[in-house]
Amino acid sequence: MTILPDLTGYCLAFDLDGTLVETAPDIIGTLNEILADYKVPKFAYSDARKLVGRGARSLIQRGFAAANVPLDAAAEDPMVARFLDIYRDRIDRESTAFERLEDTLDALTAAGATLTVCTNKPTDLSVLLLTKLGLIDRFGSVRGADSVPDKKPHPGHLQACVDDVGLTMAKTILIGDSETDYLTAQNAGVPCVLVSFGYCDTPMEEMSPAALIHHFDELPTAIAGLAK
Repeated sequence: MTILPDLTGYCLAFDLDGTLVETAPDIIGTLNEILADYKVPKFAYSDARKLVGRGARSLIQRGFAAANVPLDAAAEDPMVARFLDIYRDRIDRESTAFERLEDTLDALTAAGATLTVCTNKPTDLSVLLLTKLGLIDRFGSVRGADSVPDKKPHPGHLQACVDDVGLTMAKTILIGDSETDYLTAQNAGVPCVLVSFGYCDTPMEEMSPAALIHHFDELPTAIAGLAK
C-alpha cells in the first residue's frame, strides 16, 4: 500500500451508499417487497442496480416506471414510509463493505486523517448500517440529509461534517460515487475522488474528478496525490 504523507488536519468525507458500502442488494430487496404488494413483477438485481442512488422515493418512482406500471401520486408517501420500515429491518442482510475498505480507512486514520460520512441517506439509517457493519467508530461525524438545512449537492452539507470535527474546508477531500458528490465538491471548492463501482447514472467521462479509482486499494495513492 502507498506510503501516505502526514494527513493530520485533513477531513476525508465519504458518501455512504455505493462508496463505502454495497447497499444495493438490500435496497433492491426492499423495493421488490413494495412492488409485490402492488402485484408488480420483481426486478432482478442486475436490472435494478442502476435504479439505486437517489433515495427511496426516486427508487419507487423509477421502479414503477421501469415496470411500465402507473404510480398513483397519492400512494407515494405511505409507500415511502413502508419502504423505510422494511429497509430498516433488513438493512444489513446482504449489504457489505466494499473490498479492502476497512484496511484502507485504517491506513488513512493512522496517517492522521479524520474521517466523516456525508450522505443523503437518513442519518438514523446511516448510523444503524455503519454500526451493524462495525464501521461506525471510524468516523468522527455522520451527517444524513435530514441533519442539515440543505442536502448535497449544497456545500453546507459537507461544511457541517467538517465543522463537526473541528477542521476546515481548505484540507477537505470528498470521496463519492455520483454526480451529486462531484457537484458537492465543486460547489464547496474541494477535490473530489470518485469511485467507479458505485451507483452513478452519469457517465464518469462527463465529469472531471481530481481522481477516479476502481478499487479501495487505489485510494491512498489518490489521497497522497491531493494532500498539500
